[in-house]
Amino acid sequence: MVQNQPLVSVIVPVYNVELYIEECLKSIIKQNYQMLQIIIVDDGSTDTSNQKVKPFLLDSRVQLIQQENKGLSSARNSGLKAAIGKYVLFVDSDDHIELTAIKELVNLMEEKQIDLIRFNGKAFLDGLNKPIKQNNYDFSHRLQEGKKYIQDRFKANRQTLASPVYLYMVKREILVKNALSFYEGILHEDELFTIQVFLNSNSMCYVNAFYYNRRYRENSIMTNQSPERLQQTFNSYLVIYKELRNLYLKSEYSKEQKKLIKREMISIYSGLMTSSLKKSEKKQGLKKIKGINLIDKGYIYIKKVINIVK
Repeated sequence: MVQNQPLVSVIVPVYNVELYIEECLKSIIKQNYQMLQIIIVDDGSTDTSNQKVKPFLLDSRVQLIQQENKGLSSARNSGLKAAIGKYVLFVDSDDHIELTAIKELVNLMEEKQIDLIRFNGKAFLDGLNKPIKQNNYDFSHRLQEGKKYIQDRFKANRQTLASPVYLYMVKREILVKNALSFYEGILHEDELFTIQVFLNSNSMCYVNAFYYNRRYRENSIMTNQSPERLQQTFNSYLVIYKELRNLYLKSEYSKEQKKLIKREMISIYSGLMTSSLKKSEKKQGLKKIKGINLIDKGYIYIKKVINIVK
């Protein structure tokens, strides 16, 4: 290893991904950047994922944490607790990254002296390697490559925010200093975590490179639309909305930072209003949310749009 290079902690949460975990780990181990701490967190897998991981432990850079099944947020948090690198990267265990990704990202982080860097991703359909158009994974139409975005200039613009945490490399100091972690027991935890990273980062850069390969598979969290999953998603967004409201009320954030929070609240509330749940179930759930006046004009606009759609 090249000792003068900064260490990167790569966190890989694992749960029942026996068909994909080897491809994922190979894409990390074979990086052309050697200073890695690869943290695999087995979140109580019941298939052969654990056995598939064991051969990779021969690499001294790889460590395995085993825990009872507590969900993706808990697994990522366990990885964060074990992380000691200067930078942190998240890779989901059914996805993979390009072999030059980490070296190029670290070089930019060091050159620009930034807290956060964003890159693009490609979505594909499992089994077919068929590309899926996913606008949220390509930011070339929103951001200027190589530009150093400073503090409120990017915090106030919601277009710079995208929730998938695996599309960022972040300085670990930001996470430690601000005690940032994933909210446990909900779905779509990235929505809350990423905005907190934004609020506590002073600088960000964007690289127009497709480093991340995102697999969409049947019955995954992202594709499962069963009534139970719809209810879980709705309940999760209620929690996220409440947590965003708590952030908004904090006096430590600037006017521009609060604009970012408010815009995200509007987006979340819009999603709750247009949920596929039964009207009665939505109404009951929305009663739990107070302080709608925080999103005033944005809320009124959304309500008008929804009424028109109806």
